[in-house]
Amino acid sequence: MNLLLVGAGGHARPVTEAAELMGHQVVGYAAPEKSTWCSAPRIADGEPWPADADGCVIGIGGGDVVSLMRRGKIAKSYSKNGATPFICHPAATLSAYAFVSKGAVVLAGAVVNAAAEIGAFAIINTGAIVEHDARIAEGAHVAPGAIVLGGAIVGKFSMIASGAVVLPGAEVPSGTLVPALSYFGGRIKSCK
Repeated sequence: MNLLLVGAGGHARPVTEAAELMGHQVVGYAAPEKSTWCSAPRIADGEPWPADADGCVIGIGGGDVVSLMRRGKIAKSYSKNGATPFICHPAATLSAYAFVSKGAVVLAGAVVNAAAEIGAFAIINTGAIVEHDARIAEGAHVAPGAIVLGGAIVGKFSMIASGAVVLPGAEVPSGTLVPALSYFGGRIKSCK
């Protein structure tokens, strides 16, 4: 599929690599400034997409809740114009029994286990682990090295920072930052 890359900063690089390794081609990028690394044509705000673009991929990252919410609005805006396939780096481990929604990105070294659900435009970053039966909601970001254990739920636009661990059955409310190298066990669901 020919894709328009939305954003061309640091996070867009591994997203582009993953998309290209899946057989997609970036035929243009939309960013406020010229990229130092992306050789595809730049599309400024308000300009039409390249004629050969079938869809888009969101290359904008998000390191906090506010930026993830902004990213979500941008993703919804761009996704109105074409398909938004999920992107999974071939060096990631994605269970055949996991469900990944449109626009989600699973990067190299990440593991998404059986019966896990990844919401639209979520980011499962390098080396992150999403265990069995966990749910990652729309626009959430599981940062490099973070772990979401079995049955846990991560709400919309939440950030699980690098090295953080969400304990089994925990529920991270929407718009929550779980700090780097911390453990989160709040709102533990009943096992009844």
